Amino acid sequence: MSFVRLMRGALALTALVGAVALVTTPAQAKKIYADRENKKCLYCHVQPGGPRNFRGIFYGTHDHSFTKFDNVFEAKAAGAPEDAMGGDAVPTVAGYPNNVKVAPALNFIVKDIDNNVVNLGRYQGDVILVVNVASFCGNTPQYASLQKLYEKYKAKGFTVLAFPCNEFGGQEPGDAKTIKEFCTGKDSKYHISFPIMAKVDVNTNDMKGWIATPLYKYLTDKKTDPKFAGDIEWNFAKFLINRNGEVIARFKAKDDPLKTQEIASAIEKEVETAKPDK
Repeated sequence: MSFVRLMRGALALTALVGAVALVTTPAQAKKIYADRENKKCLYCHVQPGGPRNFRGIFYGTHDHSFTKFDNVFEAKAAGAPEDAMGGDAVPTVAGYPNNVKVAPALNFIVKDIDNNVVNLGRYQGDVILVVNVASFCGNTPQYASLQKLYEKYKAKGFTVLAFPCNEFGGQEPGDAKTIKEFCTGKDSKYHISFPIMAKVDVNTNDMKGWIATPLYKYLTDKKTDPKFAGDIEWNFAKFLINRNGEVIARFKAKDDPLKTQEIASAIEKEVETAKPDK
């Protein structure tokens, strides 16, 4: 009988030790999460088992998921270097991430041509030309003009965001690899260096099964963009967004951005505007 009592006591002590370990062990199960995400512990923590840096804060805030994580945007929002790890990645912006504000026109998460997550808020403060593109269109030579404008003004905070789309004449039929090769490959005519996103729909048409990606729904809806609303008419329609994240102009698909004075002048005017305070 005493042996049974001894065994019960031993089991109770084991359970108690386990409970204490659970209480004293950091609740984030950090190594498990790190292994699950194929990351080092210092990617999310100041030190293994210690407090979180900006990536760990994001991870905890977003239900233990990196699905919508854009390291470039989050580092900028947290005031930490993009490549920082451990203690070097601790936020320097008070209140991160609760005080992160993004202009409505840029408050979207998309995928780039390599399937990486891109929070468009990373471009806040830049002058942006949003363009739906295609590889086999009469307007495709505009790629050369867009690249020249990008090279001319990128140092001043100008970027082109290209969104491939196959809605118009089936002129962007390829997959991501094919599109990227056409735009940036060694045999490309254009050698594009501005950001190219994953292929999207830009209009909604139930009969054809098109569902406008949220950014384009915002850009074309009268409720959200009353001045420039309306369906995209063809490949290479253009929206100009200023440094404050405001849509300030829309240009026709057929108008070459380098050869059309209205477009070139509008971009030049905006890039000469000072960046807003953080």
